[in-house]
Amino acid sequence: MSRKLPSVITGTLYLGAAGIITRFLGFFYKVWLGNLIGAEELGIYQLVFPVFSICMAVCGGPFQTAVSRFTAEYQEHDPEKAKCILQLSLIMSCTLSLLCAAVILLFHHSIAAYFLLNERCSRLLPCMVPALPLSAIHNCITGWYYGQKKTAVPAWANLTEQGVRILFVWFLIRSVPDFTVIQVVWALVAGELTSALFTAYCCRTDCRKMYRIFPQQTVSGRILKKSFYEISSMTCPLTANRLIMNLLQSVESVMIPSRLILYGIPENTALSMYGTLTGMALSFILFPTALTGPFSLMLLPDIARASSEHRISYVRKASRLSLSAAFFIGCVFTALFFLFGENIGSLFYPGTLAGSYIRSLSWLCPFLYLNNILTSILHGIGMTSLTFRNQLAGLVLRLAVTVFLVPLFGMNCYFISLLASQVLMCSLNMFSLYCRNSLWQQNVHQKISQEQDFL
Repeated sequence: MSRKLPSVITGTLYLGAAGIITRFLGFFYKVWLGNLIGAEELGIYQLVFPVFSICMAVCGGPFQTAVSRFTAEYQEHDPEKAKCILQLSLIMSCTLSLLCAAVILLFHHSIAAYFLLNERCSRLLPCMVPALPLSAIHNCITGWYYGQKKTAVPAWANLTEQGVRILFVWFLIRSVPDFTVIQVVWALVAGELTSALFTAYCCRTDCRKMYRIFPQQTVSGRILKKSFYEISSMTCPLTANRLIMNLLQSVESVMIPSRLILYGIPENTALSMYGTLTGMALSFILFPTALTGPFSLMLLPDIARASSEHRISYVRKASRLSLSAAFFIGCVFTALFFLFGENIGSLFYPGTLAGSYIRSLSWLCPFLYLNNILTSILHGIGMTSLTFRNQLAGLVLRLAVTVFLVPLFGMNCYFISLLASQVLMCSLNMFSLYCRNSLWQQNVHQKISQEQDFL
């Protein structure tokens, strides 16, 4: 059992290093784009991402999580089943991505006018469509690698994608007379194409090596049906979760400035305060997730494998160690941001409220990082629907405070709502993990008895 923890740590270091480099590249890339196309065109470019995020909530992220979990569960004792999971996920994910692409192509004018509230986005949405199936392929294959705790390919894929975007823009500047925001969307598609081709090539090469060792068998209809059921049972609640979260976050992004205006703040100031919060202060608060995020990704297949092998004591030990590490990291960054938040804001964003916001948001860190780990553990032991309900409860609380209390008490009340929602989600996730641990153990014992009856 002890030999599995180093692979989690090694994978975290790979993804963490790649995530930090990618974030730095992305930061300078946005600064560069702002100088190239101007703040207004850059804002239009950013407006299309809610549509992309909603599409990925349907055909991307949930399949990555499902492939990661089931690959970890089946790879060692049933590699053919793991391969079947990957193939079915690719088919389902790509099919859904093509349906989303068709909807965007048919209704891009309506989406721009009534959802994004900016008709100029209609010229960008069709250009973004090719990125959907490419991103779906990339998500499924990286989930397959996460399930095997092999992170080199996903890490290089993320770096390659960002590097190609930057190089593609540099090439277009020299080749296209009038560089516009449309060429920036082309760079996005070029990055997705490169990462999809890279991960597909690596996956094909690794599959050829792997299935020379394991004898290939014909996949029966029963295995296909069971695999389809397993994928669907996990992706459906995850899809609902991500869809609702994206929609609620979109509503929140509209509501906060309007609520601040009702509080008595001028419109320009309200938009500036919201931009300072989301574009400046939260960037620092979320930066440590470049490490905790990859760790949670690597923890999920490790917990899933231990769960499939009925090693309850290992799940408990790994959960305690992971949560203790996340809480320690959160406390360290809380102290750092609380003590030096004003200095950090003055250094990077002089003349703004960023420093004050960073200090106010510092209390989020322990709960934010704990929730990342708790969600991965619960996904690993099959409690996907519980995480959906817990996150929904936190979002509803935050929106309720935003709608009813921010007009009365201002931005400080919104800070309190952020903290309250994170504390609520963390408490519910802890309750689900520990207080319902007996229910999970009962399911494990039922699986053992079913396997014995089958044999």
